[in-house]
Amino acid sequence: MMMRALPLAATLAAAAAGLAHGAWIETKAGPFVVYSDAGNDKARAALYHLEQFRFLFGESLGRRELKTVWPITVVVTQKPPAGRVPKTLGFTRDGWLAVWPAGSKSDAAPGPEFFRDLALLFIEDNWPGRMPGDLERTFATLFSTMRLEGGKVVLGAPPAEAERTRGWAALQYLLTNPLTATRTRVLLSNLAAGADEGTAYRNAFERPKQALDAEIDAYFAAGKYLTQTLPAKPLNVEILFSIIPMLPSRLRVLPADLLMAAGAPPAEVRAAYQQAINERPGPLAYEGLALALLAEKQEADAKKALEAMKGLLDDAVGSCTRGLLELGMNEQAAAKNPRWAEPYVRSAAKEPGPVRKAYFLKKAAELEPRNPQIWKQLAEAQFDARQTAEAEKSWYAAARVARNEEERAAMVAAREAFEQARYDAIAAEKARQKKEEQDELERLKAETMENIRKKEQELSKPGSSGRKAEQWWDGPPTQAFTGTLENVACQGGRARLNLRDAAGKPAVFVVADPGKVAVFNQDQAQVQLSCGPQKPARRVKIEYVAKPGAPGEVATVEFLK
Repeated sequence: MMMRALPLAATLAAAAAGLAHGAWIETKAGPFVVYSDAGNDKARAALYHLEQFRFLFGESLGRRELKTVWPITVVVTQKPPAGRVPKTLGFTRDGWLAVWPAGSKSDAAPGPEFFRDLALLFIEDNWPGRMPGDLERTFATLFSTMRLEGGKVVLGAPPAEAERTRGWAALQYLLTNPLTATRTRVLLSNLAAGADEGTAYRNAFERPKQALDAEIDAYFAAGKYLTQTLPAKPLNVEILFSIIPMLPSRLRVLPADLLMAAGAPPAEVRAAYQQAINERPGPLAYEGLALALLAEKQEADAKKALEAMKGLLDDAVGSCTRGLLELGMNEQAAAKNPRWAEPYVRSAAKEPGPVRKAYFLKKAAELEPRNPQIWKQLAEAQFDARQTAEAEKSWYAAARVARNEEERAAMVAAREAFEQARYDAIAAEKARQKKEEQDELERLKAETMENIRKKEQELSKPGSSGRKAEQWWDGPPTQAFTGTLENVACQGGRARLNLRDAAGKPAVFVVADPGKVAVFNQDQAQVQLSCGPQKPARRVKIEYVAKPGAPGEVATVEFLK
């Protein structure tokens, strides 16, 4: 694929040369992958710090083994590549990516912003509900200043002054106080499950929130914040964090991955992946190139890059999950990353019927329970599939996990508008069907009268027998009855005609299908047969089909003068 040259080509070449310096290694644990050219010790020290953070944060959330939807790759290097690099966690071709400074000290680490974003990511990917207000960010800010001291973890160091809010002080007081730390986990769990603050505090501390407010207010006013020192999780880094050489295919795309994670313009990202392809074509570089082209809305070129990626996948070291999804290979993308909801959302969008659509969206909602839009789509599909009870639960979930009150109100309004529109559509469809049935009945009546007139005209022509015209009927042989019609009992689509003959003897006939019965007077004009008592009773002539052991079935009704 021919790409136009950019002025930053020299910069990209320098970045690639910088990353090629030294022997690059890889080590991993949990969701973390560490790449480093700073030696084994620096790589293991970074991974140890990350794992201690994951352990302690998970303990506070009540989750022993925190996971993420996408891997978190950390580049530990003493010589960062030239150009843009992510200041904190950034999303890239195959997950999250950040740069970790390999300083001279063993405890070198990114700043609090990185760990705050890492904490928020753990909440997003592991916590099914939402905590009220800004509690989640406050919780993440509290852990952003966690530090390691030997084999210990120190929690509760104050953040920047602007972030030392009353809410932060309350959480810091409760989590660093040994008397309340365990109960605070119960509090957080209750709040995330949707409990109101009053109920959550009573469940956690067995006393109302107001009973703790005075203590917290005094603590905040004093401004002397205590920290808590906790034992670190025992980890034998030499055994657990095995070191392997970093694969060249990954190193080639790393400068471009860093640009994408840093939010560089798509043209820069595209050029960086093209540089990797120029060095040696590979599926990872073609995947990144395609994603950059899609960001530039160059769909045709992106499709060519995706096809090139697909052709090289057998040799890939990596999943190319996002590339597979953009190729429409939803099932394969879901298999590559079973925790990702998007393949199921895309599959649902392709389904014409609501049942299968609801099936895929249910899978997506289970994987991404904090996404109100997925719950909204699921509720709509379930409603259309007549899964009313399930739709009610999904609408409730959409409102419960809304990010703020405005979004929650929007979800409630969307539900009301959607259901009203569906009910209106159902009513309109019923009205349309009823009108079609009525129009068909009128057509059949008109057709029958037209046939009667044609028969009369034929009989009145010169050369005809000259006998009086008989009423036309194209069904089985009929018989005639003349009498007085007293009552028409209607029920559903049927009717019973109650008559008396000249001697006063009662007679009953039935109308099985009103669409096949012609009703007219002696002038051959079409008239209506009304339900209920006939006031006054009318003389009529009935043409009927005899039914042994049952009332005759009416073919025509003629009102006589």
